[in-house]
Amino acid sequence: MTTSINPYSSHPKADVCAQAQLLDDITEGVVVRCGDAVVFANTAIFKILGAEPDDTSQLDKSLEEWIHPDDLDRINLMYTRRMAGEDVPTAYEFRLLRLDGSCIWVSSRASLSNWAGEPCLVAYLNDITAEIDIRGKQKFSSDLFKNIFNVTPEFMLLFGLRNNQVIDVNPSFLNIFGCRKEVVLGKNVSALGMWSESTFFERFIEELKTTASLTDIPAALETRGGIIRHFRLFARRIDGASEPYLLMTGRDVTEDMSHELELQRTRDAAELSNRTKSEFLANMSHELRTPLNAILGFSELIRDGIGGDKLAQNHSEYASDIHKSGTHLLAIINDILDLSKIEAGRLEAQISLLDPIPCLEMCMRLVHQRAHEAGVTISSELDFQVMLEADERLLKQIGLNLLSNAVKFTESGGQVSLILAKTNDGGALLAVEDTGIGMTADEIVIAKRPFGQVESGLNRSREGSGLGLPLVVAFASKLGGTVSIESKPNIGTKITIYFPAGTVSERAPQPLAAGA
Repeated sequence: MTTSINPYSSHPKADVCAQAQLLDDITEGVVVRCGDAVVFANTAIFKILGAEPDDTSQLDKSLEEWIHPDDLDRINLMYTRRMAGEDVPTAYEFRLLRLDGSCIWVSSRASLSNWAGEPCLVAYLNDITAEIDIRGKQKFSSDLFKNIFNVTPEFMLLFGLRNNQVIDVNPSFLNIFGCRKEVVLGKNVSALGMWSESTFFERFIEELKTTASLTDIPAALETRGGIIRHFRLFARRIDGASEPYLLMTGRDVTEDMSHELELQRTRDAAELSNRTKSEFLANMSHELRTPLNAILGFSELIRDGIGGDKLAQNHSEYASDIHKSGTHLLAIINDILDLSKIEAGRLEAQISLLDPIPCLEMCMRLVHQRAHEAGVTISSELDFQVMLEADERLLKQIGLNLLSNAVKFTESGGQVSLILAKTNDGGALLAVEDTGIGMTADEIVIAKRPFGQVESGLNRSREGSGLGLPLVVAFASKLGGTVSIESKPNIGTKITIYFPAGTVSERAPQPLAAGA
């Protein structure tokens, strides 16, 4: 087909100059098609195709060369059907190829008419390339939003700002809150059952009346299964054609908050560790130097012969002081080594069924002299039928630490009691109770920390490393027991270790002697 587009071409059947002149003055591009021939094209068409109005030789091309190949069959089919009287669209869009080879989009309004007595098609064309480009960008944005809306892990909720009715929700919303889309659509947002605080949504909407958007608003929402989780909400007002809408996005930050809390606990633990090290250095500088100074001082007296004739008489006293200082120093070092084993997870225990009475009685004998010198009375209430699954060494250290602390912090005239008794659930408790200075709740927390001492290093009147109670807690845990502390200032302290039923048994009954 070699149809020529030429505004000056003549039709053999009629003179159409007047009609052509009228169409040539129209600003829209006009094409008149009769059969396979384009019998008229106005000046605007020349501009659309990028040709000079008087350069008709440039337009001496076939129709196939002007219409994009992908649109040609569709245009020809619509022309054929329209000329046959069938119902086809009046307006449609297609692509034209310009003289420079570029492609443009045109909109066409077509109608049947008469040209020189012959039926024809008159098409009015407008260049809509820019509009198509805008449409393409809008479609891309729309498709992109739909994809984000559907795949984002954050929940999205779109609703009318005037009536609060849900227009759309994304799959994440349905999954997080455990609901079906058909149930949610059209429902009032305040009735979704997601607001853990009843007035939150109303306050949220009120805030949006004075601003177009809200960002990073913390909220606790009730999710699937009635579980409360923490979210950060983001909302933006969207002004639509009929009414404003609101797009709300929610990001679940529950795990983030947990991680932040864990980091905070880690930071607090690190700070506590640093403080503990500082306290350790402060305490140990005193606790280690005091017995060392005593050892060095008394040993120098003996070495240098200071004291003259009385020196020999004081040897025994000096040796006793040196022994006491060395024993105290060794106890501190042993406590530090035990704590190091505990923190390294290397504390060993040889668990066996044993009679705790001999261990506890030995502990009482070891602290009896110290109690006598301090004017403190020690008593005991021991159930001789109790047998424990325990480590003898650790049990002794527990008893010694508890009794030593009780004696140390009880004023003259006070009392210390050691108790071993069965409990109703088949377990047993080991307790040391005193009438000493006692502690507040905050001081108990300090005392349970390694190297923690209730009194400051400046006014401390009683020596000690601050490891007794932490070691008791660790040793008891190794034996399967738990420690509880009851204390009141100026009234006294009771420290109880509970051994569960699985670690406690009763002494087997002794057979009767013959003839009894």
